[in-house]
Amino acid sequence: MSGPSDKIKTYHYNNPMETFPGLTIDDLNRYLPAIQTVEDMSMTLESLKEGIFLAKCIDGLKNLPQESMDLIIANPPKDNWDTTLGLGDGNTLQEYYQWNQLWIQESHRVLKKTGAIYILSPWSYSGMYQGLLSNSFQIQTRITWRNQKSLKQSKTWNNETSDIWFATKTDEFLFKQNPIGINTIESPDADEIDTNLWVDIPSIVDDEGNYPQKLFSRILDASSFKLNWVLDPFMGFGDVGVACKKNGRRFIGLETNKDHLLLAMKRIDNT
Repeated sequence: MSGPSDKIKTYHYNNPMETFPGLTIDDLNRYLPAIQTVEDMSMTLESLKEGIFLAKCIDGLKNLPQESMDLIIANPPKDNWDTTLGLGDGNTLQEYYQWNQLWIQESHRVLKKTGAIYILSPWSYSGMYQGLLSNSFQIQTRITWRNQKSLKQSKTWNNETSDIWFATKTDEFLFKQNPIGINTIESPDADEIDTNLWVDIPSIVDDEGNYPQKLFSRILDASSFKLNWVLDPFMGFGDVGVACKKNGRRFIGLETNKDHLLLAMKRIDNT
């Protein structure tokens, strides 16, 4: 009979055909049992839990305490036919609009009064996000980023830009490490405020992500302090989570795709 010291090491996954792209068998054995779902999101202001959760954005947002997040960075699905929205196999533009309206309303609820939200948007939906944000947020500016990754060949004009909407919950918010709208504290000097035309961030992806880390580092530096809570309702491959870890911010991410979530867990763990 074998004793405790003779225990054989076993793996849940040992078939190479079962590995996901970018994940080894060891990765699956490590990260699959560690997946957190929406059922694990029972939190209070005093017990916020950092990490990525396998959850639809609206379900996850509803499980977050009111006024708990300092900053929200969102890159919502850009196709109304995206089945991860939970509206069926194909969504009408009206359903897509209503879905965006719901998650933006929940984002307003969980954002602190001094917090900010940034939404990455293609030009085709930029007007929609401007309208939805203006219903409950204070829009501060529209950032234009020269995102050449979005460049597509056209018979007319090639589009080389993406919009990033910057909005706040109130007129009192944090910007460039300075409170804005509070009379007792001076605002940043004019030469410290950057332009909203971002042509100096190349759309070169640093590693397995979709966006350059410099993009999110600039947003984090402008609208958060170290140890602040940052929410990404559409975590994808973990770009925002990686940036938060590099810059000393705490984060909560929501993702519906298990493959993407596992890769994000690995990327953040290796940062």
